[in-house]
Amino acid sequence: MKDKFVVDGMLGSLARKLRIFGYDALYNTEMCDDKILDIALNEDRIVLTSSRKIQQKATNRKIKCKLLNEENDYERLCKILQGKWGEGSHLFSHDTRCSTCNGNINQVSKSEVSNLVPKRVLQYQEEFYRCILCGKVYWIGGHWQRLYALSEKIIKRIQD
Repeated sequence: MKDKFVVDGMLGSLARKLRIFGYDALYNTEMCDDKILDIALNEDRIVLTSSRKIQQKATNRKIKCKLLNEENDYERLCKILQGKWGEGSHLFSHDTRCSTCNGNINQVSKSEVSNLVPKRVLQYQEEFYRCILCGKVYWIGGHWQRLYALSEKIIKRIQD
């Protein structure tokens, strides 16, 4: 079973990447420190934060927490995911989550999204995915390929 996270308001880009890699990552810029800690405690989530203040509060309450002071998401992801993969593994899987709302996404037919995506995308893409909560539509384009390359780079580093 994958870890579940609650991510502080300064790490939105990281939360989106974790979601794409299939992690349940709650993130909302409006959550105060105490709300983040309450969610982590009540839902058995790991707090991901760049704030020493939040980390100290989590430690005092015996809540799992990772303080992330790395300069970029690549370094942060390597720290978070260290020791979690065996040989031949990759971050992408069928349980990718919506990068916007953290909902589950399912594969859908081209006809189901034909009025929701640009015409040029319909011409070049065959596989589409849609969030069951917010309805956002995804396809495997250039952005997805860059994230896949990032996942391979992370796995290579944490397996060394």
